[in-house]
Amino acid sequence: MMSRKLKANMLSIALSLLTTIILTSILLLAIGKNPLMVYSMLISEVFGTGYGLGQAIFKATPLIICGCGLALCFQASLFNIGAEGQLNAGAFAMSIAAYTFDDYLGFGVLPFAIICGFIVSALWGLIPAFLKIKRGISEVITTIMMNFIALALVNYFLIDFIAVKSTVRTEKILDSVFIPKLSDFFGSFQGSSANLTFVFAILLAVFLYYMLYKTRFGYEIRAVGLNPTASKYLGIKTNKIIMWSFLLGAGITSLVGINFIFGYKGYYEFGFSNNLGFTSIAVTLLAKNNPIGIIFTAFLFGVLDYGGLAVNTIVPKEIMLVFQALVILSILAIDKIVKIYYLKED
Repeated sequence: MMSRKLKANMLSIALSLLTTIILTSILLLAIGKNPLMVYSMLISEVFGTGYGLGQAIFKATPLIICGCGLALCFQASLFNIGAEGQLNAGAFAMSIAAYTFDDYLGFGVLPFAIICGFIVSALWGLIPAFLKIKRGISEVITTIMMNFIALALVNYFLIDFIAVKSTVRTEKILDSVFIPKLSDFFGSFQGSSANLTFVFAILLAVFLYYMLYKTRFGYEIRAVGLNPTASKYLGIKTNKIIMWSFLLGAGITSLVGINFIFGYKGYYEFGFSNNLGFTSIAVTLLAKNNPIGIIFTAFLFGVLDYGGLAVNTIVPKEIMLVFQALVILSILAIDKIVKIYYLKED
């Protein structure tokens, strides 16, 4: 049976989505559009075709991966705002490793490139962790600042030393080391960019859920997040947990590069993330830092992202951005109300 807290979380999310739909409908009516027409078109374009569903999956995949990395930090009460910089630094390193060694390693270049990207992102995430532990500097400030530093450095090295002439991208990897697309197995996805990275993202979320809720290390991360002072009295080395949470969480964000580099374009392109790191914060918070929940919230945002393009013929695609913002605002407000009234006896 579901616990009372789990029921409260599900109720909170359901009410938030309902509130968002109502508020978005009011907005659509205000600009002279029929909400039912917009919603029906969105649903038919995404779920009515294999291509649309595949594109939603493709857009959800990096959100799942990045969201899992952020969840690891958030569970330790570390508000990591630096995913945008961390994932770009890691994906950039991943791409360089991939096109440099694909001739020599064949498909073995995939794990090699993943390790290289993971290390770079992890080390970049280690800096704010070190500053927090040694100097007590808020990770919110340092991670925000390091986003700009990471993006500026990547842009500098890309344009001045690495980019293919007249572009802002790296060399393309060999076609032989691309990850298979879902359409290779399911013909209905034909034409979409969805690839096997989606399966990897699901497995990653399941693994992190198990680690966080079924292992001692996960218990220590959550304990530090709930009460670092009490955790010290329990014998938990809080500084060590903070360091590892940031190290692993930042490293995981680099895995976003697999979807774009090995599953889609074949190279790193500056700006490919398109604020993915920031969107992932919303995805993670909506799922209440639960890796399994992130799968569903990421898919919701993937549907809204592609759906925004699909309904662009009748309403501005920015309407879906408003929808996403309203989801977050409503979950914050309604969650508080649910906790006060539904869990008042706990």
